[in-house]
Amino acid sequence: MSLSQLARSVWTSLPLSWRQSRLVQRLKRRLRPRAAADATVAASATPIRTVSTLEELDEALKHLDQLAAISDEELRRGFHQFHMRFPLQVPEDPDSAAYRENQWKLYEWLHGKPYSVEHESTRFDIQEAATSPFPYHTQGAQTVGNHLIGIGHLIRTMNLPAGNKILELGPGWGNTTLELARMGYQVTAIDIEKNFVDLIHERARRKGLAVEVHQGDFASIADFARQKRSFDAVLFFECFHHCADHQRLVGLLDAVVAPGGQVVFAAEPITDDFPLPWGLRLDGESLWAIRKHGWLELGFQEKYFRQLLGRHGWELEKSVCSETPWGVVFTARRRSG
Repeated sequence: MSLSQLARSVWTSLPLSWRQSRLVQRLKRRLRPRAAADATVAASATPIRTVSTLEELDEALKHLDQLAAISDEELRRGFHQFHMRFPLQVPEDPDSAAYRENQWKLYEWLHGKPYSVEHESTRFDIQEAATSPFPYHTQGAQTVGNHLIGIGHLIRTMNLPAGNKILELGPGWGNTTLELARMGYQVTAIDIEKNFVDLIHERARRKGLAVEVHQGDFASIADFARQKRSFDAVLFFECFHHCADHQRLVGLLDAVVAPGGQVVFAAEPITDDFPLPWGLRLDGESLWAIRKHGWLELGFQEKYFRQLLGRHGWELEKSVCSETPWGVVFTARRRSG
């Protein structure tokens, strides 16, 4: 373990109340500017690096650990310092088993083992996270501000009548879940990670909010279809790209969306800049997530995504808020006629 890793390990093991005390915050404000300035100068002087081997990738991840010890915002700047080139020799048909196998082999090479939904796990203390969840625990003004703007843009874009029923898949920390519940919407949430389920329960309990939360994967919406439950909106906020079978998931949506309802894909990596119809993203942040945590990080070409939704009878409308990285919202509604 390096000195920076040891220091970060010791820091995160300390009680949250002590880490957020006035004395410690004053010390951090004094020390951080110099460390951040040094890191920023180094980053600005270094062109984006293309890594080609796992050894080079691991070296880049060690540098990210050093930046994370300074601040979350330095870590996020570090994500932009390296990437991998896309292997463009892929099967032509993005719906084929051969195409999927090609992506799973790439994932296994990057992470070191085959993909499993069990990799989509996050460890944290429930009580501490209920007090200071992401993005607040980063203590980064840009990260917190951008996230809040993203949620505001999402709520404004959905523009749902009061009291509507919302099914949120992959809510994670529960930020969108709780904001919607506070507005009086009837929110049901499903997450694969038990810690997130428990966290949302605790956060809702503290605020006196009624939120229905279940542990399960994306395909769990089939259970709601069998129960003939429907919702005015189905929401994916920064989670659809973790789905191991996105094509099947899109096929399941119609059965749980009420007449006149919508499916919302917010803050998802859907862009025509993506070089493949769909596949693993190979930017610095995605490589960090796959290699270090085992998370599935997919990207989608917008043309492909629109065609996929269109085959299932949906039309997409795109709304962009340029003030935040979480500012792209795709809203799907059933095709008229």
